[in-house]
Amino acid sequence: DKVKKEIDDYLAARLHISADSLMPWHYQNRFFQEAPAIYKTDLDKFYKDKDLIELTRRYYHGIGLHIQDIIERSDLFEKPGKNQHAYCIDIDNEGDVRVLCNLVSNARWMNTMLHEYGHAVYDKYIDSALPYFLRDPAHTFTTEAVAMLFGRMASNPKWMLDMGIISGKTFETIKNDCAAHLRLEQLVFSRWAQVMYRFEKEMYANPDQDLNALWWKLVEKYQKLRKPEGRDEPDWAAKIHIATSPCYYHNYLLGELLASQLYYYIAEHVLRLSAADNVSFAGRQEVGRYLIEKVFSPGSRYVWNEMIKKATGEELTPVYYARQFIR
Repeated sequence: DKVKKEIDDYLAARLHISADSLMPWHYQNRFFQEAPAIYKTDLDKFYKDKDLIELTRRYYHGIGLHIQDIIERSDLFEKPGKNQHAYCIDIDNEGDVRVLCNLVSNARWMNTMLHEYGHAVYDKYIDSALPYFLRDPAHTFTTEAVAMLFGRMASNPKWMLDMGIISGKTFETIKNDCAAHLRLEQLVFSRWAQVMYRFEKEMYANPDQDLNALWWKLVEKYQKLRKPEGRDEPDWAAKIHIATSPCYYHNYLLGELLASQLYYYIAEHVLRLSAADNVSFAGRQEVGRYLIEKVFSPGSRYVWNEMIKKATGEELTPVYYARQFIR
C-alpha cells in the first residue's frame, strides 16, 4: 500500500487530478504490469548510440560464457514484416541456439539482450552428453531465472559503471533512483503476476463463470486499480499470454525468486563479497564456471528443486527476493 500510494501521489500531481480520480489508463501501461516512470533518472540516455550487441558479447565473455557463435546465428535488428517480439530458441538440442530481437539503443533493449542471452547460454552449456530428452533446463522457470538475473543488470548502475557506460560521478548520482526503480518494477510485477495466475486458475476451473467480472475483481484486489464504472468487456482477452502461452505466468515470478537466490549465492559464496548491493559480476570468470557446472550442465537430469539445492545449498525460497526488494 505504501508503494502504491507513492505511485498514485506522483501520477496525481503530474496529471493535476486527485489520487481518488486515477483510473487504469493513467498508469502508463495497458495492464499496469510494469512500473510507471516516477523517478528522475532516465536510463535510456545512457544507452543512446551504444552498441548493445558488443556490450552483451563483452559482458558474457568476461564472465566466461561465450556467445559469439550464437550472435552470428541470431536476427537482432528491425526489418519490415518481422516478428516484433524477442525470444531465444534452441533449434535442435544439438547446439543450434539463436536469438531474435528488434534492437533499439535504449535501456529496455539492453535488458532484453542480456535476458535473451541468459536463456541462450543456459541452452548452449547444457551437457551435450546427456540423453536427448534431458538436454533442457531443469524447469521453464529456471531458465527464466538466469535470464532475469542478467536482464536486471541493464538498470544496475554498478554494471553500467563496470561496462564503461557511465562515470563514477554519474554512478553516485543515479544509484538510489536505479535501486528504487528496480524495486518498484519487482513489486508492481509481483502484483500483476497474481492477477494472471489466479485468473487463469479460476477460468480453467470454471470457464462458464462471468470472466469479465472475475478479471476486474482480481485487478482491484491485487493491483488496487479502480474498475471503470459500467465496464463489462472481455479485457482479459487482450492479454496475449492467455491465448498463446497459457498457464505460464507463474514461471516469471518463480524465476524472479530464483534470480535473487542465485544473485546472493554468487555474490556471497562464489565471489565471497562482504556486501552484495549493486554487484555486476563483470569480468569474473568464476561466475560462468559456477553456472555451467551447477545450473546449466545438469540440464533436466534433476528435478528442479533438487538442482536448486545442489546449486545454492537450499531449495527454492522467497527469502532472497524479500531481502533484495521488500524493505
